[in-house]
Amino acid sequence: MKSYSGKQLDNMRASGKILRGAFELLENNIRAGVTTLELDKIAEKFIRSRGGEPCFKNYNGYGFTICASVNEASIHGIPRKDKILKDGDIISIDCGVRYPKGRNGMCTDAARTFAIGKISNEARKLIETCENCFEVATKNLKAGDKVSVIGEKIEALIGGRYGIIDTYFGHGIGEKVHEDPLIPNFDVRKAILYGDKREKLLKLVDIELAQNTAICIEPMINCGTKKVKTAKDGWTVITEDGRLAAHYENTLIIHKDGIEIVT
Repeated sequence: MKSYSGKQLDNMRASGKILRGAFELLENNIRAGVTTLELDKIAEKFIRSRGGEPCFKNYNGYGFTICASVNEASIHGIPRKDKILKDGDIISIDCGVRYPKGRNGMCTDAARTFAIGKISNEARKLIETCENCFEVATKNLKAGDKVSVIGEKIEALIGGRYGIIDTYFGHGIGEKVHEDPLIPNFDVRKAILYGDKREKLLKLVDIELAQNTAICIEPMINCGTKKVKTAKDGWTVITEDGRLAAHYENTLIIHKDGIEIVT
């Protein structure tokens, strides 16, 4: 877990401001008839106009600014010109910003799930619960707390009502968009895990959040099973049972007496 200096943290705050602005612009453009590729172009243009650059673009071969995951797609959805939003859909958008652009930049990462028009009560409750997971996980969080506490609080809130994805995680962030440690959204002690994965995750129980570090907490929950699979495009992660998924994320700086949410 990497600690950062004053200037670096200021750049992270500036990065977060750009990312907040991008989400505000996206929210104003999300409606029936819009394609996910159009949303991607809107986000990229805004981020670059503010002196930042998209963290996701060209990351491990990914070619876009946002991940746009519709309905049963939980994360990593590829923006497409033939993916047209319609009334009743929900869309999770994940986006990252580096500021200033280049090697000396600092990264932020966030995700939101939006409603398109009138959505079902099931969908609305799912979105609200996903956001509540984040609120519960971050309440009274501070330096010295164990990483594992985050997942414990999320799982306690969910209480078996939704599937919590346990194959993807929150993460540290800073000079790179993904840094150590992993941030589980579930109770590691209660999880049924095997082999190297179990050993690695159980070590998180003893890791403490350090002052002036930054992490991303990002609950990912499904209406049905927690199980997900990768679509044929090699990126989009979808629920195995085809039911709805939601995603909510923010970047936050850890302080000795609390947290600072920068996105």
